[in-house]
Amino acid sequence: MNWRSAVKVPAVRMSLVVLAAALIVVAWTFARALRAPVGGDTPVMSVAALEPITRGPLPPPADIQSAVESDLFSHDRSAPESPYRMPGESAPDNKPVVEPMKPLVLGTAVANDGRSFATLQLGDATPTLVHVGDKIGEWTVKGIERRKVVLVSTAGNRAELTVPKPGY
Repeated sequence: MNWRSAVKVPAVRMSLVVLAAALIVVAWTFARALRAPVGGDTPVMSVAALEPITRGPLPPPADIQSAVESDLFSHDRSAPESPYRMPGESAPDNKPVVEPMKPLVLGTAVANDGRSFATLQLGDATPTLVHVGDKIGEWTVKGIERRKVVLVSTAGNRAELTVPKPGY
């Protein structure tokens, strides 16, 4: 059987069409795998908030030993003075803590000899040069790194502020 007579058989024709389709799919997949993604398709990620995760005062530890030693089914058993709360749940008498206004980091300069400084602006005030240990408003500068300043408030809250990217 030669090539011309083999191509006239319907099963051979169908297998050649399937082979051609498979080669096209393989070529298309290979081209997509090698192509670099275009930067416009990905969403721009930005920092939504510069506030650190703060934790309130820890609740007193649970008295597990007294619970184990007491009879759970005794007649003189009564409810605890305060209801149990899940970790992180605030008590009804807790008032919301107002955090002081955070300064804006305009820039940092890091030196090897420990004389690093940062330019911070608190609200509408003029920008101020600060070093580690300086105070700005209710914040104390605890560390200065490249494009980042670590502050601690008088209440003990920690904030890591970064220099905003140009154009934002």
